[in-house]
Formats: sequence, C-alpha cells, structure tokens
Amino acid sequence: MRVTQKILFGNFMRDINKNRVELGSVQSALSSGKDVRVPSHDPTSFQRSRIIEENIRKEEQYQKNISSGLRQGRQAQEALDETIDRLIDVKQILTQGANDSADAKVRGNMADEIAGIRDSMVFTLNRSSGDRFLFAGTNSAEKPFEKEAAAPGGVENNSNNTAPTVSVADGVKLDLSVSGTELRDTEAGDLFEILGNIEQALRNDDREVLSGMIDDIDSGIEHVVTLNSRLGSNINRMEYIFEQYESARIYQKSDVSELVDADYAQSFSELQRIQVAFESAMAVHSTMFNNSLLHYI
Repeated sequence: MRVTQKILFGNFMRDINKNRVELGSVQSALSSGKDVRVPSHDPTSFQRSRIIEENIRKEEQYQKNISSGLRQGRQAQEALDETIDRLIDVKQILTQGANDSADAKVRGNMADEIAGIRDSMVFTLNRSSGDRFLFAGTNSAEKPFEKEAAAPGGVENNSNNTAPTVSVADGVKLDLSVSGTELRDTEAGDLFEILGNIEQALRNDDREVLSGMIDDIDSGIEHVVTLNSRLGSNINRMEYIFEQYESARIYQKSDVSELVDADYAQSFSELQRIQVAFESAMAVHSTMFNNSLLHYI
C-alpha cells in the first residue's frame, strides 16, 4: 500500500481531533465535577441518578413535615403534662375537702381554687403553634375551649373528634396531638364537667359527694396520662423516621455521586495521558511532514 502525504495528514488530523474530543470531555468533567450531565453521556446512569435524586427530595419534604410535627407534638405533650399536674392538684384539694376537718368556709376557698385550676387548664389547652390550635382537632383555626356558664363544666367545646395529623411517609400519617373532644371524653364523663361537679360539691359543703368523686378525678387523670403516652409514642416514631431519612440520604447521595460525579484523581490522570498523547502526535507528525521529497529538492 502506497502511503501518501495525504494519508499521513488524514491520520494526523484524526488523531488530533480524537485527542481534542477526549481532552474537552475531561476538562468538562473537571470543571463541572460531573461525568454525566445529560442523558447522552450515559442514559442508564443519568436515569438512575434522577430517580434517586427525586426520592431524596421527597424524603427531605417528609423530614420538613416531621420537623413541624415534632415541634407541635412536643408543645402538645408539654400542655398535657401541665394538665396532668393540674388534675393532680385537683385530687389533692378534693381529698382535703372530703376530710371531716374541713368546714364550709375552707371548702368554699377550695372551690375557688378548683375554678382557678379549670381556667388555667382552658388557657393551657388553648395553646397554639403558629395559626393552629393544637387541641382543636381539624378545626384548628378556632379556639377549642371557651368559658361558657351554660356549657358542661362551664367550658364550651369548639373542637372536633379528629386529631391533626402529619404525613411522614408514603401512605403513613401520625397524630401530632389529640383532639379536644377526645381529651374531654373520660370514662367518668366530661373532664370539665367533673371539675364543675367538684367545685359545686365544695360550695355546697357536701362531704359525702366529694368522697364519691375521687374515683372520677382518678379516671380523668388516667385518661389524660393515656393520651399523653400515646402522643409520646408518636413523637418517638417521628424522631426515629426522621433519623432513618437522614441516614438514607447519606447513602443515596453517595449512590448519585458514584453514578454521575467525576473521579478527580482518575480525571487528572486521564488529562495527563491525553496531553502526552496530543503533544507526542504533534511532535511525530511534525517530523514526518519534514521528511518529504520536497524537503530534499
């Protein structure tokens, strides 16, 4: 086969162009930090990385939901803790009022204490987070409890029986509080009505009625403790799920990096190899072009 200058020049240009393409690819990877930026670079890796990134974004949104749910849940739990403390105070007052040593005046003062505790409970259970009342159920824009003389126990209920929830995963929702209606509904009757009956019995100086109401207040305390324990369990689940998302995100980002990110050590090594090949091609072909017949004429 006769090797002409045209063939040599064509091979030279092909090699140079190939080196330039490879050099451009490596430079792009080093400057962008990505080996795969568009589907044409590697369709499979590009598609897999997009699926993982979409999953990361979805889980990050769930984490935001959980963070909000945890703030509200902890506030609700704190309110329930305070309510339990107030109910224990009521039991102590009730026990003292049922004692023979207490007279009508003392019981009258105790009745005033019960009324004050009831008012403080209303204030506590009307706690809000932003524009949401925590114990209003899904009727979160309205105060769940308001003082109203004609209502049971002197407290009107504006809540419903559906606890507010937070979405923590696909198809998974957790209660972030308890509804006001459920809170009031104890086995012994309406919680505020129990307090109202205790207050009235104290004002009536009725020791026998007071003695019979100790079980009622015990039922009320147990009821709120149970609700608080259930809420605490949900808070623990939210914290666990949040940590699982945090751990999964680290691994998923590592997977995305392996699929599309540039390996800098390998890219620099490849860059040096291409530069050497490019410079060698230029030197060799420059020498060969000088070895033509025209050079010796």
